[in-house]
Amino acid sequence: MLIFGTMNVAAFMFSQNTTTDSTSVKDKMIDEVVITGNSNPKASIKTSTSISTLKPADIINAAPRSTAEIFRTIPGIRAESSGGEGNSNITVRGVPVSAGGSRYLLIQEDGLPVMQFGDIAFGTQDQFTRFDSFVSRIEALRGGSASVFASNSPAGIINFITKTGEKQGGSITQQVGLNYKNFRTDVDYGTPLGNNYFIGVGGFYRGGDGPRKTGYISNNGGQFRLSLLKKFDKGSIRIYGKYLDDRTAAYMPMPLAVSGTDASPDYSSLSNYNILTGALQSSNFKNDITIGGNGQVLKSDIRDGMHSVSKAVGLEFNYDLGSGWKLDEKARYSANDGQFLAPFPASVGSKAEILESVAGYGSAVYAGTNTPVDGNAKYMKTVLFNTKLNNLNNFFSDLNISKKWDKIKLNAGVYNSSQKINLSWNWNTYLMEVSDNNARLVDVISTTGTKITDNGLLHYGVPDWGGVNRNYDTKYSVIAPHAQVEINVIQNLTLDLGARYDFGKVSGSFAGTQNTMRTIDVNQNGTIETPEQSVAVVDGTVPVDYRYGIFGYSFGANYTINSHNAFFARVSQGGSASADRILFAGYNYTNSDDPALDAVKVNKVNQVEGGYKLRSANYFLNTTLFYAKTIEANYEATTQRRTENRYQSMGVEFDGYYKINKYFDIKAGLTYTHAEIKDAIDKTIVGNTPRRTPKFMYSINPNVNIDKLSLGFFVVGSTKAYTQDVNKLVMPGYALVNPYITYRLLKNLTLNVNANNIFNALAITEAEEGSMVGTNGIIRARTLPGRTFAASVKFDF
Repeated sequence: MLIFGTMNVAAFMFSQNTTTDSTSVKDKMIDEVVITGNSNPKASIKTSTSISTLKPADIINAAPRSTAEIFRTIPGIRAESSGGEGNSNITVRGVPVSAGGSRYLLIQEDGLPVMQFGDIAFGTQDQFTRFDSFVSRIEALRGGSASVFASNSPAGIINFITKTGEKQGGSITQQVGLNYKNFRTDVDYGTPLGNNYFIGVGGFYRGGDGPRKTGYISNNGGQFRLSLLKKFDKGSIRIYGKYLDDRTAAYMPMPLAVSGTDASPDYSSLSNYNILTGALQSSNFKNDITIGGNGQVLKSDIRDGMHSVSKAVGLEFNYDLGSGWKLDEKARYSANDGQFLAPFPASVGSKAEILESVAGYGSAVYAGTNTPVDGNAKYMKTVLFNTKLNNLNNFFSDLNISKKWDKIKLNAGVYNSSQKINLSWNWNTYLMEVSDNNARLVDVISTTGTKITDNGLLHYGVPDWGGVNRNYDTKYSVIAPHAQVEINVIQNLTLDLGARYDFGKVSGSFAGTQNTMRTIDVNQNGTIETPEQSVAVVDGTVPVDYRYGIFGYSFGANYTINSHNAFFARVSQGGSASADRILFAGYNYTNSDDPALDAVKVNKVNQVEGGYKLRSANYFLNTTLFYAKTIEANYEATTQRRTENRYQSMGVEFDGYYKINKYFDIKAGLTYTHAEIKDAIDKTIVGNTPRRTPKFMYSINPNVNIDKLSLGFFVVGSTKAYTQDVNKLVMPGYALVNPYITYRLLKNLTLNVNANNIFNALAITEAEEGSMVGTNGIIRARTLPGRTFAASVKFDF
């Protein structure tokens, strides 16, 4: 902090003494024109927001193995990417990760959200988002104006901006995993068609195991994009589409040995399970059969993992009406569905703790054999998260009209959206050994010789958690008028004020408040096995019909001292509506005015930020001080616990770049956060630090360029954090080192080799247990994968 602060002041004083306003911004300044979170495109130094831009070359060098890993190099963004290609937890500095997904930040594609809610259980937005070579850049806005430019994303926006075909040419990129099985091909091409028509196509296809050993081809699928643009004298119209059909492994918390104390724990892998390379998936655990949401027999292939299907078509239209007036419309419809299948360790322990605790236990064998289980091995009672994504369709429309005067710019618009959440949780309970080498299922036999389990299946349902098989069938509609005005009070001072009001309506129903136990021949073999004598069936339907409102505002000021220096400040308020996360918590969902429901249906965020931006010909530095207050509610399925918390945080964020000479440059980011729980239902956690919130997050990227050769590395890390709000068990800090080397073999042929976590650092991102006290020396945690190497060849044409 002291070093960065000293650099900041010194750079400011240096720029004041050695530069003048006569320097050409276009020719000399390092800056980006940004569009996300702004009513008009402008250079970032002229905005009163914290925003970063990622280009494809930077993304490739950072060696991401999933979409969420792309975000980890952005200052102020905390991306817990340990879940695989989707189901990641993402948030912005100052705002807690209190539920899965990203409650306070939305991922957009071309200015419209992928999902209206970032934290839909088992249907998170990153499951339906893929980076490919058709993406021209990614813009990441933290805090600030996000509360008036998008619904349900008061903490920030990450916007994937795709190509339009205006730039003629394309590329083919072939990627391959060097120490893990991954084969991926990216293609993109754009060209003018004549008469001001432009077409662009692109996408990817890949197959392989992924960075963890699942025992089968777990990543298989791809994406296709198409864009058609027509430009005319006073505007343009663009139609685009996306088809995504991708299967990837979903990684849940995994067993991890722990010793020592909560404050100073010592983590290590179990003897038969490497936490850096292992997975709970197994070639011996491929099939699941259960009773589906409508009472039907549902047969599932567990190898499908996170199966995401999205068919989207969008429209962009802008028109210059004359006299400074302009019309801008964006709209998109997406048909989304799929399935989420992932084993979750409900409990882990010895043979006595897991197998012999089953009622009626007599003996145990490996499923499908008569071989007695190893008495010294570890075992799991595993819940298979089998969630059918029946319908996550959505429609988004944002109509804007703007007017420019001499010193005033006005933008007003109406946002309209509809999001379906139709899910079926069809979970079963299994017994299996702990092993990262195709773990075997376990059958328990009673003292009379009767099988208590059926090929490892202990229960149809999850009676240990009170029964959580359930259905959701709800619709969330939003109409949000919004307006922003920008005023150039004097030549160097720009003020902007924006307001937004979300009129939200929720309708539908959910079922599963009761899990009725019935006798059903689920596998339809004509025999009632022991698990079939008590099959969980969804029962108890609750109607949903309520409204909510979210008032958001943002007021910012930007003062440019000269073309190199600017100060900015902003105060904002926004919120994120609670969707499926508050269902099943026992509120009155048909009374909008019920005080208990009213207190939890909207999660509120208030933010204040301010800072300094410095630009020069060979460096930039952004410094942002921030303060945030968050009020929210949540309901966790695995713990059956309802929470209503208030959080407060403050800190500082640094984002910098320095080009020392033509051979060497360095990028760096650092975020310091001091966060505290100010109020909660559980008063014992008041005053504690929110779970999984480190004091420091950082990234450093030194880069060397010598003729055709470019090489460097990314260091991405964070300091220690607590696993849960009780602030007992500590997750240690970590630093991941990701080196890369790029060589241009020919003018249009480039070779890249990179590594992710080359030193095999143990990076724990979350854990189920809040303390090691009372455990058996084993906790369940998600970690980032260990060392992986990859290579790619890119051909430009």
